[in-house]
Amino acid sequence: MAERKISKSNRGFKGVWIPSHIWLDKNLTIQEMMFLVEIDSLDISDEGCYASNKHFSEFFGLTNGRCSQIISSLQEKGYIAISFIYGKNKEIDKRVIRVVRKLNRGIKYSKGGYLENAKGSNTSFSNTKNNMSSKPDLIPYSEIITYLNNKSSKSFKVTQKWKDLIKARWNEGQRLDDFKKVIDVKTNQWLNNQEMNKYLRPATLFGNKFDDYLNEYRPQVNSSISDEIAESQRRLLEAYEQ
Repeated sequence: MAERKISKSNRGFKGVWIPSHIWLDKNLTIQEMMFLVEIDSLDISDEGCYASNKHFSEFFGLTNGRCSQIISSLQEKGYIAISFIYGKNKEIDKRVIRVVRKLNRGIKYSKGGYLENAKGSNTSFSNTKNNMSSKPDLIPYSEIITYLNNKSSKSFKVTQKWKDLIKARWNEGQRLDDFKKVIDVKTNQWLNNQEMNKYLRPATLFGNKFDDYLNEYRPQVNSSISDEIAESQRRLLEAYEQ
């Protein structure tokens, strides 16, 4: 592990507090938990956390690559959301990381306290205690999109747009199996249809017609069992006619 490099600038807070549901979360590794706490300490305004992988690399004494893996894992697990700010040439100017659930925080001081920017983070810090009271979002976004890609031979990314659609359905009570059923139904109907194949996408499948698509699902019956049932029915009819 490389030597940690901590900015000497005063962050303006007295420490961090890790709530029990984060500390005891089996879905988080120790490194992921520490990253989540650090991101939360930077994400105290509506602007989010602008910290780069270099910041996390220096702060934790890890390589940029390892930091990227940890942040990606937190995103896939639903703890953080990542968006990008683009420059004039449509190149990425800044990465914005936000803790998925808006956290309850203390009031930022403008008098009697202070706000200041931490070097390399481009965000403000408060000298009040952070409160991570909300549970993280554990919706399996990545698994749902991956299942769709595998069934439809497409390559959709886990974007915020698709996550919002999935979350809307999830909040209505739909679960992973329901998403898979809808994907199964529509890929069976549309995959080999040139006109309809283009609609095998999250915007269509996970939209307002989700429940209609779900009700189209019929469990597949094993062909041998189906044949046995048909044969049994045929014999009953023959016996009845005699």
